[in-house]
Amino acid sequence: MSNKMQVILCGALLCLISIWAYFYQFESAQFLSRFDYHAEQIWQQPWRLVTAHFLHLSTLHWVGNVLAFAGVTIVFARHFTVRTYLNALLILTVGSAALLWFAGYQQRFVGLSAVVHGLLVMGILLEYRGDDTPAHKRLLLLALGLLLAKLAAEWLGWWTSPLTTGQDDQLWQLHGAGIICGILAWWLHNRRLAKLAQS
Repeated sequence: MSNKMQVILCGALLCLISIWAYFYQFESAQFLSRFDYHAEQIWQQPWRLVTAHFLHLSTLHWVGNVLAFAGVTIVFARHFTVRTYLNALLILTVGSAALLWFAGYQQRFVGLSAVVHGLLVMGILLEYRGDDTPAHKRLLLLALGLLLAKLAAEWLGWWTSPLTTGQDDQLWQLHGAGIICGILAWWLHNRRLAKLAQS
């Protein structure tokens, strides 16, 4: 089986876990409160750095996030092995949650949107670096510009999403943390490739 297909299957498994977690929360009253992002408990219960991203508050919330996560994974799967894909997801989950904590973010959150934004930025940068076609590069720059424009619109309060019902309306902080960690994940991914090329 190709690396691309393995990565897609890994992403599909993570999607299924996220869907299972959504429905399981209705059977366990304390499930969300034990695994969401909670600034006061994040270092005493460090699993929250990862688990918060795979939980959701509503059907629309998980459907939107899971479809976006699956789509981004499928589009950029060719750039990864399962190991590098999981490494990237670890950087995106732990990194974005830790960055929010260091920035003083006090709201509780759940959802894959920070990871999706980070994975999308990482994928765009990987595509840009690996493609010499000017038209394709312009298209990638346009996609990156649109993503940053969306972040700016969220910051200014011009962009709202029905997926965020019941959560903090300052989504730009979550998505911005994901984007920053996506750039970090891309940089670390390229460093690994450079080391492999030298050996």
